[in-house]
Amino acid sequence: MKELITFKKQRELGDIITDTFKFIRLEYKPLFKALLRNAAIPFLVLIAISAYYTSATANFSFLEGGTFGAANLFLPILALFIALFFYYGVLYGTILNYIKLYVANQGVVDQDELKRSVKSELGSLTGLTFLIFIMMFFGFMLCFFPGVYIAIPLSLAWAILVFENKAVGDSISDSFKLIKNEWWITFATMLVLGILLYIANIVLSLPVILYSLTKGFLSAETISQGDMSSMFDWVYITLSVLSSAVQYILAGIFAIAIAFIYFNLNEKKNQTGTFETIESIGSDL
Repeated sequence: MKELITFKKQRELGDIITDTFKFIRLEYKPLFKALLRNAAIPFLVLIAISAYYTSATANFSFLEGGTFGAANLFLPILALFIALFFYYGVLYGTILNYIKLYVANQGVVDQDELKRSVKSELGSLTGLTFLIFIMMFFGFMLCFFPGVYIAIPLSLAWAILVFENKAVGDSISDSFKLIKNEWWITFATMLVLGILLYIANIVLSLPVILYSLTKGFLSAETISQGDMSSMFDWVYITLSVLSSAVQYILAGIFAIAIAFIYFNLNEKKNQTGTFETIESIGSDL
């Protein structure tokens, strides 16, 4: 019999982290299939643009080309941001809709229904991702702490949009209401998960780091003459892109954790899971 995870219940910080990885362990095959069906093309486009961006910034020609050189740098950056918005919209939409169907159908997820849901919400999810980035950008521009303060509730906006079928604006405003009086524990949960993912990203970046150090040592004389381009050959670009690709995939772990955090906060405020359990018991009598 398939082991099910109950999302609609209150959890402590450690339980959220543990159940996030437990859900991945139990559902990685159908979840990977869902991501392959929905996010494969945005992912490949993002990787291609990442390779273009890395190559464009590695040759340092934009530093010598004046306005034209700056334009050559601006275009890859703009393309990378657009690809990121689209990819994260699809990624979060796929994972959160997967969990939504998982909860509604007792662990059974119809892949075709999931694809339809992601497709119908794609515009909203991409727009929400863009607005979250803009708000966080200006928050961090004002000062580091305001940026952190708004980043925590905004991270829940994706879950509200998917689980409550809210509009983009309502999802953002409701995220601040949902986290009221629970900011610190939510921050602690995201911080712990962020540290774990950061460590994983460092480990995955070791090939790039080691190659850069080795290349820098071997090309010390060339670099001392001001030619930095020798540091960034096709091997460096390939390793860098592969490292980024794995990091983009690992970002899905954070989307799963956000679902657990959302249900935890929603249960504390509305006790929807408790009421549903009581109703199901009453209907069985």
